[in-house]
Amino acid sequence: MKKINVLVLGGGGREHAICWKLSQSNLLNNLFCIPGNAGISEIAKTSPEISLTDFKKIKDFSYSNKIDVIFVGPELPLVKGIKNFFDGSHIKVFGPSEQAAQLEGSKIFTKNFLSKYNIPTPAYNTFFSSDDALYFINNINNYPIVIKADGLAAGKGVMIASDKSEAINCIKDMMEYRKFESAGEKIVIEEFVKGRELSYEIIVDGEKYIDLKPSQDYKKVFDGDRGPNTGGMGNIAPPSWLSEELKNKIKTSIVDKLIPSIIAEGIHFTGILFVGMIVSSYEAKVLEINVRLGDPEAQVVLPLLKSDLLTTIEMVLNGEIGKLNLEWFNCYSTCVVLTSEGYPGKYEKGKEIRGLNEVSKMDKVLVFHAGTTSNDGKFYTNGGRVLNVVGIGKTKEESIERAYEGVSKIHFEGMHYRKDIGL
Repeated sequence: MKKINVLVLGGGGREHAICWKLSQSNLLNNLFCIPGNAGISEIAKTSPEISLTDFKKIKDFSYSNKIDVIFVGPELPLVKGIKNFFDGSHIKVFGPSEQAAQLEGSKIFTKNFLSKYNIPTPAYNTFFSSDDALYFINNINNYPIVIKADGLAAGKGVMIASDKSEAINCIKDMMEYRKFESAGEKIVIEEFVKGRELSYEIIVDGEKYIDLKPSQDYKKVFDGDRGPNTGGMGNIAPPSWLSEELKNKIKTSIVDKLIPSIIAEGIHFTGILFVGMIVSSYEAKVLEINVRLGDPEAQVVLPLLKSDLLTTIEMVLNGEIGKLNLEWFNCYSTCVVLTSEGYPGKYEKGKEIRGLNEVSKMDKVLVFHAGTTSNDGKFYTNGGRVLNVVGIGKTKEESIERAYEGVSKIHFEGMHYRKDIGL
């Protein structure tokens, strides 16, 4: 059996989880990561000097290191067309094409797509100028409402306005003051729907797909789902409230309709499709579609995957998804994200992280690095989301307890985390 050289693109907690899982494969020869982080550098060769959008340098690196497969972690390279860039080369890219990546790259594209194919999604309007958006706001009275930047904003481009004044400020921040740069030039204003968030991820190749474990994301920065949206403050898999009956209903009303709808648009999708939903007791609606593993969804889903991840990817890339039968550990997984003080706003870097050695000795507790760097054997903060502490347990309660026990061992100045993940 030929061993495989793999390059993972990305430098966050998701990519650390991907590298951790790939490193367990008997199929793996050498593992590389661009740019990587301090945690990833312990299991893969990292190259922090290469940009994720410098496709030529990535290609040169791939050729010189005899890369066979590129696993794309974050959305930006996919939206910029890295899959297309490598077309015609011998290197296989696990991730969708630039055309398919529009499902994440543009919320307007996705909302129109969902509407066209009658896939449940909250009611919405799209706006291309702040004047039109402000005129709309001045003529509605139903609050709260949801305001979304059209483009990529690292998970922070969604704001919930509780009244007209907040809505006006949100629109001006996005469209006039360019809070999210070009991502906020166009916006979606959407009805607010109450319910639980559900992350439903599937591996897709053309008309065939296979489920990953669903999970529940916690996006708000403070306990009780308060404060601004973030890239994710924690996650739990699988959600204990998701009954088999409700899951089947979601598959029928949403997931099974998505794949033929994508094909009807003339898109061949290969990779991971992430469907972010809001679920009430009787129905689910699609809030967003992403075209890669979620973060921190990957950090809770991959530890539950019993099957070999690299073998799975190889089979998908070789058109053998129909032969896949994923096996899972019968456990729960809880992730608590540790952030820098001030995140998702401004924050300081360079704070020394203590306690990681203690956590490494704990049973059923994992730490995935996100925004970290290292020097002389010490770890330092280097981002907004710094670490992901994951607890594994036979019950939901056990996984939550282990995660927070791990958190209690770690310290850095200004460390912030939610205390209610999974509760």
